[in-house]
Amino acid sequence: MKSQERVIKENEIDLIGFIKIFWSKRSLVAKITGIFLLVGVIIAFTSKVEYNSSCKLLPQEESAASGLGGIAGKFLNLPNFSNSNNDLNPELYPEIIQSTPFLDKLINTPVYFERLDTTISSYHYFTEFYKPSLIDYILEYTIGLPGKFFKKDKNAISKDASRIKRYSAEEWGLIQNYAGRLSVSVDPSTKIVSIETELPDPVAVAMINTHLVEDLTKNVIEYKIEKAKFNLSFIQDRFIEAEKEYEIKQKQLAKFSDRNRNITTSIVRSEYRRLQNELDISFEVYKNLASQLEQAKIEVKKETPVFTVLEPVKVPIHKSKPKKGIIIIGSFFLGILVSAIAIFTKDFT
Repeated sequence: MKSQERVIKENEIDLIGFIKIFWSKRSLVAKITGIFLLVGVIIAFTSKVEYNSSCKLLPQEESAASGLGGIAGKFLNLPNFSNSNNDLNPELYPEIIQSTPFLDKLINTPVYFERLDTTISSYHYFTEFYKPSLIDYILEYTIGLPGKFFKKDKNAISKDASRIKRYSAEEWGLIQNYAGRLSVSVDPSTKIVSIETELPDPVAVAMINTHLVEDLTKNVIEYKIEKAKFNLSFIQDRFIEAEKEYEIKQKQLAKFSDRNRNITTSIVRSEYRRLQNELDISFEVYKNLASQLEQAKIEVKKETPVFTVLEPVKVPIHKSKPKKGIIIIGSFFLGILVSAIAIFTKDFT
C-alpha cells in the first residue's frame, strides 16, 4: 500500500516508481510479451503472400472541348447542347468499383495466374485454388461462424424474382472480400485518381488492375456522354425521316412537272407552287437537322472524357504482404503495452 502511495501521489504517476514495479513483475511481462510475440510470428509466417499493383490517372479538363463546341455553335447558329451539368465527380469513382455489377463482372474476368500457369477468373481461383491462411480459418470459424448458420440455397428463387440476380452466402462473401482488394482514391487538390489492386499472384494482379482501369473509365465515359448520345440518336432518327421526306417531295414535284410540261393553266401553276413550297419547307427541315446532327456529333466528342495515364500498371516485383518485420516488432511492443496495462490495472486499482 505504501508502494502504491509513493507511485501514485495526488493523481500524479511517479515514472521511476512505476518502472521499479514493472521490473519486479518482469516474469509476468516476459510471459505476456512472449505470447504476443509468438502470435505475431505465427501471423507473420502463415499469412498469405499478396502483391499490389497500382495506376494513376488524371481526368482531362474539358475547357478546350467546350471552346470547340462554342465555336461550332456560333458559326452554325445552333443551340448549345452542353452537358456540363452531367459531370461525374471523381469522388464517386470508389462507389462505382464497389457496386455489385462492377465487381461481378471483374471477378469473372479471366486473367493469367503465373503461379498456376493458367488463365482463369478470380472467382474460379478463390473457389478452387486459394487456400486461406491459419488466421483466416480462425476468423472464419469464430467471428464468421454465425453467418454459416444463415446460408440459403441460391436456387430457391421464386418465379417472380427470377429476373433479379441472387447470390448465395458464399458468393456474396467472396464478392465482399474481393471488393476489399480494390481501391480507388482521389487527391482533392490535384484530382489525380489512384487505383490499386491486391491479389496473391503478381501477373494476375496487374491484369486485374488493367481491367479495373478500363472498366472504370468506360463506366465514367458512358455516364458522361449518355445525354449527348441520346440527343445524337434522336437527331439521327429525325434526320433520316427528313431526308426521306425531302426525297419524296422532290419526286412528287418532278413527276408533276413531267406530266404537265406543256400545260400552263392556273390550276397547274397553283399546284406547282404548292409542291415547290412543300419541297422548300422539307429542304429547310432537312438542312437544319443536318446542321444539328453535326453539332450533336461534336457534342458527343466534346463530352467524352479523356484520362491521362500518369503512372501505368506494372507487374509488381516485391510482395506487399505480409510485412513480417513490422508484424513481429508490433507484436512485441503490443505485448509490452498490454503487460503495462495489466500491471497498472492490477496493482493500482
